Amino acid sequence: MGSPVVQRKAKVAIILLRDRRHFIYLLRELFDDYMELTTYSFEEGIQTYINCDLALVPSNTVLERARRYLLPGTPLIVIRRTLSRAAWETLQKIPAQEKVLSVNTYFEMALQLISTVYELGMYRLKLIPFDNEHPENINLSDIHYAITANERGEVPKGIEHVYEIGTRPLDLTTLLDILSKLNLLNDRTLSILRSYESKIIPLSDGFVNIFNHYQQRQQDLATLLELTETGILICDSTGHITNYNHQASAIFKNKNIVLANCPLIDLLGEDTTKSLLEVDANTLVAYLGGVPYSIVWRKNDQGGVLRIRLMQREEIEMNNKQLQSGLCAKYNFQDICGESRLLQHAIHLAKRAAKTDSDILIEGESGTGKELFVQSIHNASVRSKGPFVAFNCATLSSSLLESELFGYEAGAFTGARAHGHKGLFEMANHGTIFLDEISEIPTTVQAKLLRVIQEREFIRVGGTSAIPIDLRVIAATNQNLFDLVKEKKFRMDLYFRLNVFDLRLPPLRERTGDIPILVKRFFEDHGIKIDMPQETMHYLQAYSWPGNIRELKNCVDYMWYLGEGYASENLPVHIRQYFEITKPTDGHLYQQKDEMPLSASLDSVDYSILKAISTPDGTSRRKILAILDAEHHTIPESTLRMRLTKLATLGLITVERGRRGTHLTSRGRVRLDELH
Repeated sequence: MGSPVVQRKAKVAIILLRDRRHFIYLLRELFDDYMELTTYSFEEGIQTYINCDLALVPSNTVLERARRYLLPGTPLIVIRRTLSRAAWETLQKIPAQEKVLSVNTYFEMALQLISTVYELGMYRLKLIPFDNEHPENINLSDIHYAITANERGEVPKGIEHVYEIGTRPLDLTTLLDILSKLNLLNDRTLSILRSYESKIIPLSDGFVNIFNHYQQRQQDLATLLELTETGILICDSTGHITNYNHQASAIFKNKNIVLANCPLIDLLGEDTTKSLLEVDANTLVAYLGGVPYSIVWRKNDQGGVLRIRLMQREEIEMNNKQLQSGLCAKYNFQDICGESRLLQHAIHLAKRAAKTDSDILIEGESGTGKELFVQSIHNASVRSKGPFVAFNCATLSSSLLESELFGYEAGAFTGARAHGHKGLFEMANHGTIFLDEISEIPTTVQAKLLRVIQEREFIRVGGTSAIPIDLRVIAATNQNLFDLVKEKKFRMDLYFRLNVFDLRLPPLRERTGDIPILVKRFFEDHGIKIDMPQETMHYLQAYSWPGNIRELKNCVDYMWYLGEGYASENLPVHIRQYFEITKPTDGHLYQQKDEMPLSASLDSVDYSILKAISTPDGTSRRKILAILDAEHHTIPESTLRMRLTKLATLGLITVERGRRGTHLTSRGRVRLDELH
């Protein structure tokens, strides 16, 4: 069979934190005849919107940032990486039960490598992630082995045995997803994948088995479906099931429905099926019998294939961050942890609000659990059977924001879908729409949003006719919205229209009695039960928690990943620096930040950060990174966030989200003058 005729190469964008080219080299080697590949990096800066058929990102963290630079509706794939067979053989050489340091350019990548090794089934080694920014947090005295992916220079001195595993290749599932989204699955590309598969260790043997028999005859299909661990439903063009496996049968056994020739709508419900077939959703989370499942849909002219599997709690949380919108709410009031009076009062008001159909404004600092309350309200309301759509208003520019909220007609702008695009308000019809960070909506869009809320109708971008909707609007903000009204940065009429029912969530520092309860829950999420040392708990309850519950969870995760115990010396660095530790002879375990001397340890990078922030209007993280780079202090954004948190806890700066930026305090100006 000759090579297929390709009329136009698919435009594929690879969006990375740093300019690392191994992804593009691999894809060019495999599919240069089919794809036009371009790389972008946040380190170098992305100056314009990216017009492509498909975007690839290395992690969920990058995915959230990448959406801002893509046209609405552009499909995204998070790259999954595995190990080469040569790397696998290298790991086998390390003696069993040894402590092995995982080393990469930054901590997140070291964790990803560990996750990959464990996912492939190698549990004979105790893998420990190396934190390049804080090497003092790990005791290296009893660690003699390290593994690294082309980052031997990052391995700390004193490690006797360093094993190089090379660049981690793309997993077969990622390549199949890419080809499927671009409609490039054919005899030639499948042959390329078969050759590639011989060089790697696939993450899923069952999926590989299906792949290897992809082109067998129809009578073999039922046997092949049983090789995967996920439920599989194959449908025809009318949405009726033609084939399925026993995993799918087990998922739907309580429905007492014969799956053969069964319409999808009878299994998944009207809203979920409509989202898959009409809204062109590729992946979504759906609750079936109160249990969360991940649904992946691949559509073609003849029908489509649906993969469905049970989701874990951590997976649900990450999925919600990946998607700008979802069609179901997964949390209920019983998921809210805490017994404090302030929290219980907020829950009481939220339950009362759920019984009404009024619009709601939720105010609270970042990380206080606003979306948890929103989803609980939706699930306790009369609209619980309808869709739940969540959207962060700070993620898009004014022009893209309109098309995302209200949708657009065919040909409304260059790059628009041929059949137009449904907006989030239209998707939320008969349900609830959650507008997070409502304070960040540009004034040009606020007037249009006001009309939608008042009239319960909207007009698509490029359209002429009004579309009626029936929904509840819940907005949330971490700013004082009324102050923004007084500053003429937010419309007064929109504020009062949203604020029919006002709900304020307390910050964690005002309900410190809930911290032990939350810590217990977070450790249970990791599958362990521990008693936190009393001294450590004292520090946790004395800390100010500017990032609230989200920061507390990150703290617990850090100690768990570190694997060195839960004593106070193993707390994250910025929390340890929040206190001046004294001997308990005077009855005090700590001193709080207000008692800290201005001479607290700051380095040249901290000085450069303070200097960058010392403008009258403050500055953004992006500007700070650019200034640091110009002064030869190149650091990743994750490190900058950690340093900003440290400076905030020292009382030197205030950190605000969105366009408000970061500012020096009077204490910070004194400290900057002192360092000058």
